[in-house]
Amino acid sequence: MVKPIIQSATQTLYDQDYYLWLRTTINQLRTGQFSIVDLDNLLEELETIGKREKRTIESL
Repeated sequence: MVKPIIQSATQTLYDQDYYLWLRTTINQLRTGQFSIVDLDNLLEELETIGKREKRTIESL
């Protein structure tokens, strides 16, 4: 199957380039641009990190 060249209009930076999304989000937070932060994906990432850390601690 060939991957489409044109990206979906609903696809976010998070879906297209995770590292760029991460750097952009960090920059937005550092500069106080809270109203434009991709809050849904940021919260999902923080929850994932928290769960991963909890599993790591429990396995020790």
